[in-house]
Amino acid sequence: MRKKRSSHSLPAMMMLCGLLCWSPAAPADAAKSLEAAYRIAKADYHSLLAVPVTEAAREPWEACIRDLQKIVAMDPEGPYAARSLYLIGQSFHHLYDGLGRSEDLQAAVEAYRTLIRKHLGSNLADDAQYLIGVIYEGRDPAQAYLEFVKVPALFPTGDMAEKARERSNRLARRLSSPHRGGVSPQAAPPPEGGPGGAATAAAPVSTEAKEHLPSPQTGSALLEDVQYWSAEGYTRVVVYLSQPVRFGPNTLPPDEANQQPARIYIDFENTSLSPRLKPRIDIMDGFLRDVRVGQYSSDRARVVLDIESIESHKVFSMEDPFRVIIDVRGKRKKVPALSTAPGRGAEGPSLARQLGLSVRRIVLDPGHGGKDKGAIGPNGVYEKDVTLAIAKGLKKILEEMTDCEVILTRTTDRFLSLEERTAIANTCKADLFVSIHANAHTDRSLGGIETYFLNLSTDKESARVAAFENATSTKKISDLEVILQDLMRNTKISESSRLAHEVHRKIIQKVKTQYPEVRDLGVKQAPFYVLLGAEMPSILIETAFISNETEEKLLVNRAFQRVLAGGIAEGLAAYVDIMTKMAQTGEAP
Repeated sequence: MRKKRSSHSLPAMMMLCGLLCWSPAAPADAAKSLEAAYRIAKADYHSLLAVPVTEAAREPWEACIRDLQKIVAMDPEGPYAARSLYLIGQSFHHLYDGLGRSEDLQAAVEAYRTLIRKHLGSNLADDAQYLIGVIYEGRDPAQAYLEFVKVPALFPTGDMAEKARERSNRLARRLSSPHRGGVSPQAAPPPEGGPGGAATAAAPVSTEAKEHLPSPQTGSALLEDVQYWSAEGYTRVVVYLSQPVRFGPNTLPPDEANQQPARIYIDFENTSLSPRLKPRIDIMDGFLRDVRVGQYSSDRARVVLDIESIESHKVFSMEDPFRVIIDVRGKRKKVPALSTAPGRGAEGPSLARQLGLSVRRIVLDPGHGGKDKGAIGPNGVYEKDVTLAIAKGLKKILEEMTDCEVILTRTTDRFLSLEERTAIANTCKADLFVSIHANAHTDRSLGGIETYFLNLSTDKESARVAAFENATSTKKISDLEVILQDLMRNTKISESSRLAHEVHRKIIQKVKTQYPEVRDLGVKQAPFYVLLGAEMPSILIETAFISNETEEKLLVNRAFQRVLAGGIAEGLAAYVDIMTKMAQTGEAP
């Protein structure tokens, strides 16, 4: 026996028919009618909740959903649209719970995503994002982790942020593979061919006082080393530990009574200090005074950053070896400069340069190096060797083809951590950053060339490639919340996409003329650590599959390397030309 539809439905339908014919002359009346229609549809929804969901009861639910969809269509930008989308999602979710149809679950997710996309400021948007995580939790834990992490990243002050953080932490522990153990950190010398030192440019992110939960291990961890890189406006401090530990960043305001500056401090649980550590590291770069390290209690180590002046900071971790990174952005205190020429002061960056329209300096990053061999081909070829050879050839071609200064992050077989590579580009004030790699896969028949820019992965294969280059598993992208926050504040994504497409187009054109069998895998996006925090358009090129025996031979072939480097150079030169013309015409990027 079919259940009769709620008595509210007929007036709701009549009201909606009236709304279809509303006149602009009576917006107040239309708003009242819309409100009344929503109240009736909402009452229908709540009355249906009291009835078990069966096939016989499906039609009333579908009728209620249609009424809500009409309200959305009538006023898609209004407040009742967000509320109606939320109830549509809830309705499909209830139908799935009762009948188990996958299309209902997909419809629920679609309604929630539409709410978030079109009504990000609604107080229901964070609830919708949280519920997407709930939907995936029992079906795809890795996707659920991503959805829960989005809640505090998109809605840091929302009432669902803490609940989502708890569930994402539980999922992280569930998904994490055993840690392979730390390796001794190596200090990085200055970039070769460029200014000394290194720094990172951190997008402004306010760091809440919260606990970070990496994969726990038994036994006490050792805080082994603290390093920093500094340049104008940025300082990156990296704390190296022997294994993952729980840590919590906090801030303290200035204490004028005791003459204490503002401080950022991080407590590391179940951690002791290496006897080799200095208790104090002087930085004195104008906005960060020093870093202090101490044993706060028998099982807790503390790292304190004393701050003179700071605009923003963020704290996140990386794996293998486990390290905690503190990126600080600030302004140096100006010191009067001696001048031999009166009148004119030093010129700041041109408007074209600030807008990314001027390209003078390019940093090339040969992937891997030193103890990090990268992928290894079937005949024993190391990725670290071919990337260096390609980068050196590319540098030479670029210097002949353009007026740009070209800097390599490494010119020899030496190790550089992922965080150092971007820091070098920021320190050098690069206008473009290009990281060069060779692809690999367990399926040795796969081959081709692909180019990436920083963003969240849109397919599983892109996520796999990023996971390999990030030296972590596909289900363990550390501190995804920080990556999301960085992406949301990163103004260089569109420029990086443009750069990736221009470079990739030229690579394929060049390579196909002599090596037509090489596949074009296109331009993709993925969360590569090495691109995270770059203050300039940046891309990562997977030149070919070193795991494919045919392409392994190509990668060590000097002729192929020259053709490949030539294609990359032509793409970069084309991008430089586009940006120069934009600067001359005043066109926006």
